Amino acid sequence: MRDRMRFLGMDMARRSNRRWLVAVTYVALLALGATLWTLGGNRGEAIAFTLLLLVTSLFVNQIVFGGYGCWGLIRPFNTNSPLGSHASRHNDERDLRRRDRMHFYAYRIVVSLIVLGYFLGRDPFQHPQVGNALLVGALILGLTLPQALLLWIEPDMEFEEPAVPEYPRA
Repeated sequence: MRDRMRFLGMDMARRSNRRWLVAVTYVALLALGATLWTLGGNRGEAIAFTLLLLVTSLFVNQIVFGGYGCWGLIRPFNTNSPLGSHASRHNDERDLRRRDRMHFYAYRIVVSLIVLGYFLGRDPFQHPQVGNALLVGALILGLTLPQALLLWIEPDMEFEEPAVPEYPRA
């Protein structure tokens, strides 16, 4: 997690605040997806709306959740500095273990949705719209769910305030 947990001026050190943020983010993505799905008429519009939804989820992942970028509430997953920058971005063993566990949990759900979406689009089910929706949902969850799970499960965080030096009284 970041040293200071603030997002849009709100304190995200409390678990309840982070859970509200995750819930509101997924409800907003679901509402956007439902709106775009109802607006999509032909195949070209559906592809454009799907790409818009994917770009939106990438933006949410980079700016709000973090994990793969230098912004967001979660410390970057990668420990290699891009473009030769020497910023200290190393994760300790606990961070790596926690990150790997969340990826394992998230990708089990994603793979299940992909398999279900694939089989719903094939014989004998033949529900291609539902199958496509599940595949797009799995892709969005694959991009955002590990970071959302990390934000969801972390306990409340306490940050130490810097010590104020005492000046001798004259």
